Amino acid sequence: MSGNNFSCLVPVTHCSGVELNVHLVLEKKLTRQEQKLNALSQYVEQYPSGWKKRLELANLLSVIGNWERAVEEYRQVIERQPQLIDVLLKLGKLLQLMGREAEAIAVYQSALPLCDNEGIGQYINGAIAICRGDSKKAITALETAANLQPDNVANWLVLGQLQMGRENPVGALGAFEMILSLNPDDIVALIHSYDALMAVGNLQEAQRRLHKLIVLAADDFRVLQRQLNERCAMRLISGKEGKETKKIITSALRQYPHGAEAHKSLAYYHIFRGDWKEGLEVLAEFTAQHPNCLRRGNMTRRRK
Repeated sequence: MSGNNFSCLVPVTHCSGVELNVHLVLEKKLTRQEQKLNALSQYVEQYPSGWKKRLELANLLSVIGNWERAVEEYRQVIERQPQLIDVLLKLGKLLQLMGREAEAIAVYQSALPLCDNEGIGQYINGAIAICRGDSKKAITALETAANLQPDNVANWLVLGQLQMGRENPVGALGAFEMILSLNPDDIVALIHSYDALMAVGNLQEAQRRLHKLIVLAADDFRVLQRQLNERCAMRLISGKEGKETKKIITSALRQYPHGAEAHKSLAYYHIFRGDWKEGLEVLAEFTAQHPNCLRRGNMTRRRK
């Protein structure tokens, strides 16, 4: 992860039927997705026994939010190349995000015998524990993995996210700080550390990190959303400041028209200005269009 990452928000459906908007963080911005998708689909249809292009197809499907088909393609890659532990981990993570924990556990367990690295093995044990809802065991395994591979930011990231989920922002902040010690401009770690700093009440440092994020990634939806949360909380909704707030809302909605958080900010903007009717109409319209939308998800995918 680095300051050159690109973020996108894709709609996916959890196995429960709940609609999620999931953040995907890419190291390379994808262009001409439909053209690439068609080309790869045609190739694997023409050469069904191959696996390299099929893996490219699975990765692309995962990135654009077509997770059901991505799972199918990953499984076919594994049938042809069962020793590819990285593919097993991708499949396990995808199933985990989809709420298909039992399947994810089976995939992770199949990866363990192939693993000759203790750090990766501990990461897998942590992932299995998360799927089983055993956060204490997961944290122990992930801490071991992170200490064995201190330069592997993925371990620290998952550990920090898990600590935030356990409402332990102090522990989470320590994990995110480890990432920032490796790369002070890591956007994902800066965003999460901002949230942790807000949770522990260190508003001054949180502000500093948000300002840095605005410099590094002003158009990133996650950065825009945190700006909006702050501006709405400070009631910057009238005059010159109000125009700036509305400008940020417009930018967020233009980039991510299906993002629940952007619509919520627009509703709050109207409500705080005293336009209750308009604010409630924004919420009602979005709810009608996305009746199963519950929350945002988050996924980090490193793609060279």
